[in-house]
Amino acid sequence: MSGLFSPKQKRSFQRITSGLKFAKFGNQIIRFLTLTSSNVFANSVSNEYGSNNKDFQVLRKRILRYSPYRLYKEDYITHNQMVRKYGRNNLKKKFSFEYFKVETSEGNGVLHILYRGSYLPYNFIVDNWMDIHNSWDINIKKVDLSDCKSSACYVVSQYVGGQGSAYVRGSSSRKWVYSGYVSDWYYIRSWFDLSTAIDLFDEKLHRYANDYFYTQSSLSDYV
Repeated sequence: MSGLFSPKQKRSFQRITSGLKFAKFGNQIIRFLTLTSSNVFANSVSNEYGSNNKDFQVLRKRILRYSPYRLYKEDYITHNQMVRKYGRNNLKKKFSFEYFKVETSEGNGVLHILYRGSYLPYNFIVDNWMDIHNSWDINIKKVDLSDCKSSACYVVSQYVGGQGSAYVRGSSSRKWVYSGYVSDWYYIRSWFDLSTAIDLFDEKLHRYANDYFYTQSSLSDYV
């Protein structure tokens, strides 16, 4: 990464890359979710420092309480969509949502989130973010994991260092990667040159991913 990036931005890059590789090795899908703040929220009495992140946690807790069947019952998806996107064996299984989140000071504050988990309908996220945060402006799409480094670089360059945006902080859920992966990386890096360290760390990520994720059938995904 360029010397223009701060140490905390470089840490975000390494942790984003680790999570993307972990998902790739486990044959998991990663999506990129952008949540914005509206002028209405920015000017409201409820707005305070850290509100974006607090409201994001409310959204995540809501997601974790949902299942494909509940989305269907609340008319977010049709019966055919429910079966096609989630499979018949997962209809009442609660959703997962593991993430790495970058907060920037663009506009009234923007959250750029890479998440590993279930397909979530666009209108479901809009309805809930509007209810929680009084903002309807969101975007969601799949990430191409064929080149994890480029995917991570895109997030960092566009939303951490580029477009005049101001990086505020990065954070992740506990299971974005396996527990202790940061310490493992620094230990390996202390003994080897960068190229060798990356190869050895990738091997470790691959082993943990094989142990962590169970074999899943391929699901249709049009996001």
